[in-house]
Amino acid sequence: MRKTAILSLLVALFTLFTTSSFADITGTSHDLTSQTTLLTNAGNTQICAYCHTPHNASTTNSTTPLWNHEDTTATYTMYSSPSLDMTIAGAPSGVSLACLSCHDGSVAADQLINFPSGVTPAPGVFTLGDSLGTDLSNDHPISLTYNSTQDTDFVAPVGSQVNGLQLFGAGGDQVECGTCHSVHDNTNEPFLRVSNAGSALCLACHIK
Repeated sequence: MRKTAILSLLVALFTLFTTSSFADITGTSHDLTSQTTLLTNAGNTQICAYCHTPHNASTTNSTTPLWNHEDTTATYTMYSSPSLDMTIAGAPSGVSLACLSCHDGSVAADQLINFPSGVTPAPGVFTLGDSLGTDLSNDHPISLTYNSTQDTDFVAPVGSQVNGLQLFGAGGDQVECGTCHSVHDNTNEPFLRVSNAGSALCLACHIK
């Protein structure tokens, strides 16, 4: 009885998650049904399937709900700067690894863990042509421990947020890709959490 109740709850949560996000990504660059992929070639029309699955989800990515994409195993060059007072991890972590599993170009965007019904598992065929690559030294730092006491040029967080921008990790203090980007909402291109008009997104954290 308890297992049935838990299963029903998981199904309800997944339904809510997918239906609320479905309309937001339709027709955007995160709608891979519009691309020539292994899944679309096989007739798949499930937008969410490229990233999420209700069954047999990733056992290694615990930060992204019902994650359905193969992990990246790439080695990265992280951002560094002599003027940076906060700590950056030696490798990407958390939700950023979910993003990089497509955006570093080392794993096909349609390389899934659990393929939709009717699609024969096979190596993915769709790789992003404008991928970030594995050299992240010239990109905004990720997997950075946000600590405004180390640098007074940054806004102090309130809990695990900075002016509404989410920090991640067990301590709720990690800047990851998802801090600035909302993968299901492209209202502010490219999938920014808030508009950067007048550098508003930057100024949410940076004091200038």
